[in-house]
Amino acid sequence: MNDRRDERPPVGLDAFLSDDLAPAFWTPDLQIEDSRWQPHVPFAFWLAAAARPRRLVELGTGRGVSYAAFCEAAARVGIDAQFCAIDDWGDDRATGFLGDDAFNDFRDFHDRRYSRFSTLKRCAPETASPDFADGSIDLLHIDGARADDAAGDSFAAWRSRLSSRGLLLLHGTRLRDGETRVGRLFAEWRERAPHFEFTHGDGLGLVCAGPEAPEVIAALCRLQAADGDIFRARFEFLGARWSERSIALNLIRQFDDDIQSFRPRDQITRLPIRTRFARSILKTLDDPLRHFRKGRRSAR
Repeated sequence: MNDRRDERPPVGLDAFLSDDLAPAFWTPDLQIEDSRWQPHVPFAFWLAAAARPRRLVELGTGRGVSYAAFCEAAARVGIDAQFCAIDDWGDDRATGFLGDDAFNDFRDFHDRRYSRFSTLKRCAPETASPDFADGSIDLLHIDGARADDAAGDSFAAWRSRLSSRGLLLLHGTRLRDGETRVGRLFAEWRERAPHFEFTHGDGLGLVCAGPEAPEVIAALCRLQAADGDIFRARFEFLGARWSERSIALNLIRQFDDDIQSFRPRDQITRLPIRTRFARSILKTLDDPLRHFRKGRRSAR
């Protein structure tokens, strides 16, 4: 009797070993607790590596999590590009956002790594469009939490700056049930261009605004409902790791504060439970991807 197992096709290991998949598993150089963009970092890596934009402009950068991910992808893949982040980095006492501190911290991080191909412009995003020629931007990212005004009436000026390969990325499409300028802008584009949306992490909408958008991105926007749901779920799972890591770091910090409130400082470093607690949590979160990266290096 023939063993029917011999008739089964081989397991598709090529998909797991593909370099095309690797960007989704990178560990970002910039990790900031409580960032609303952190859940989308794996997709930002993949998008930049897959689309290879020659010019990327981000409106509303804040502490820089999204922009750093785009820049890191460009550096790793070797994209010959010019990137620009635009934000007024103004204070917002209502949310506790301290613009000067955020700008200085991110500028120091950015300039050490990406100044060769990237610049930071400190100005209102909605006023910066004259600095760019028509048809010059391959990827325009508008973060609705920081640059919602740029998605309003002033977007008409930015629209002409998009190239024939142009992609529009809008963060915050699910904020207040889409009742923001970013949400309304995405709703308008959904009616006339191929698009894809993530519903987690405040919502992230991607639009093929140009007629010659990269084929891999156009294919993503053509996914049928079931396949689209799989794609969303997998990137949501990958992004959740960074949100969970932020929660873990907050717990470690709170645990440390609690210990310090009960023990003299000269005894803190001798408490093995504190060290074991911190190492255990971070090891649990970091080990799976560490082994993935180690395997990829040894394969080469």
